[in-house]
Amino acid sequence: MSSEIALQVKCPVCQKSLMDRRHKLDGHPSVALTVKLKAKKGWMRLSPLYGSYAIESEFELPAGAALKIFCPKCEAELTSKTSCDKCNAKMVPLLLREGGRVLICARKGCKKHFLEFEDAEEALSKFYESYAADNPDVPGLKPAAPAAEQPESDKEIIASGSYLQSYCPHCQHSMNTEGSLLMGVTGRDGKKGELHLSPYLNVFTNRSTINIPHGEEVKDLSCTHCGHSLIDPKSKCGRCGSRAARITLSAMHKLVSFFICMRKGCTWHGLSDQDTELIMLEDSKEW
Repeated sequence: MSSEIALQVKCPVCQKSLMDRRHKLDGHPSVALTVKLKAKKGWMRLSPLYGSYAIESEFELPAGAALKIFCPKCEAELTSKTSCDKCNAKMVPLLLREGGRVLICARKGCKKHFLEFEDAEEALSKFYESYAADNPDVPGLKPAAPAAEQPESDKEIIASGSYLQSYCPHCQHSMNTEGSLLMGVTGRDGKKGELHLSPYLNVFTNRSTINIPHGEEVKDLSCTHCGHSLIDPKSKCGRCGSRAARITLSAMHKLVSFFICMRKGCTWHGLSDQDTELIMLEDSKEW
């Protein structure tokens, strides 16, 4: 998902829209909420852009404060049983117009947030169809022509440098966190850690909390939310023959499978045969 996607949200209790068209942040109608901190209670507005942390409020909200959030229409407190895995504050649920919900941390300054879908494929398809309809000039979100009418030169191209919004193919949680595409990694020696990849296509910066020698094929890559292995047993690297990991990307208002080689330093990556009928990755000499 591009960081320029403006979410449309509503209250999970009364189902009424929380969008305030009179008060804009980042150029879009803001998300209207009521905030309470100790004895103070007042209005709060959040940027609707996914990935933006712009906020305005009636009174100063100190960094690190755990806030209580309410719907300004039905006055119900918006909280959940889910706690932030970064700071342990409660996550605040907001329903998405197209289905599913976004959860944001209730602690001021914490950047933890994620999308959650019960039926990821259906909900995300609606999400991107809606966004594409509202933003017809945004590259990569235009509806695609049928494959039979799509010559090679007219295929949609995911350009180098495009932000790749990535999801676990098993639990559908977003894998994007704090500027990285985050996975669990297990080395050949059995040591476990975290692997942070650049979320931008053909930008190859990465870091790991365990040592992975150059040229080594890691034992496993996994989702940090559900723990499920991302290895695709039917796929191999098209360059060195190593095993490949599969994640899900959002592109052209649809979900596509994206494969990466599990050997450190190998530059191969690709799409499924079905997706390459409509989409091309801009060529790259490295990965």
